[in-house]
Amino acid sequence: MKILSILLVFFCTTTTDTISIEEIRSSYKVCNESDENAEQFYELTKKALLNDGAIYDGYHGAALALKASFSWNPISKLSYFNKGRKMIDAAVDSEPDNIELRVIRLSIQSNTPKIVGYNKNIEEDKNFILNNIKKVKRDGLKEYVNGFITNSKVFSKS
Repeated sequence: MKILSILLVFFCTTTTDTISIEEIRSSYKVCNESDENAEQFYELTKKALLNDGAIYDGYHGAALALKASFSWNPISKLSYFNKGRKMIDAAVDSEPDNIELRVIRLSIQSNTPKIVGYNKNIEEDKNFILNNIKKVKRDGLKEYVNGFITNSKVFSKS
């Protein structure tokens, strides 16, 4: 009976910690507004890594890259950014047709200083998003991507 109780407690605590993609998207929209928002987004995506899927790696990579922008220590700044960049690129490489991963990478690359050199996929991702937005079937995702298109300076240059 004791083992059954322990398993029940374990199962309940692990399932209640599941982070939804909608929660992550909502947090991503405001994560660059302050250090506190960035830290909350980082913690949220860190927990979400327990979920399976490249999308969670992509968002955590974005959180790391954002954490770099709020870091004052140059070594930490570079370390966070490089880890984040690698996670984002690996996620896109594993699911190249995932429009949301392209949005994540484009949002990071378009807001990274050119001197860092992380901007080689901007046109590729922009074109991918424009060419594939009509194929998105999930309403929440379609609204999210359209909101990004509307608010991103990359698309206003077209």
